[in-house]
Amino acid sequence: MEILNIGGSPLELIASLTYIKVVRKIDWNVQKYEEIESEIKLFDEKIIWSEDEIDIQAVFDISFRESKKKQGTLYLQTNRGVYPFYMKDVPKHFIEQYRNLIKK
Repeated sequence: MEILNIGGSPLELIASLTYIKVVRKIDWNVQKYEEIESEIKLFDEKIIWSEDEIDIQAVFDISFRESKKKQGTLYLQTNRGVYPFYMKDVPKHFIEQYRNLIKK
């Protein structure tokens, strides 16, 4: 079990998930796309990913839209907008853990 200490208060890791970030690069006038794997983590008070973090109270919903062969997009719907995360697998466990957390 991972515990993160932010501002003196420990946060317990509930679930984590690998997502794909697609980066466009131009090298010698050739456009290339690179897939970089990163992780989104659900803690008891926050959701944290490589570029940002958000308090759990600011999250309205988490949903997933499958596109093909279990790939799709996880949508983190917040009071700051919607954050898309591209997935290679269905994030059922992550979404279930989030919904269980907000029921408490």
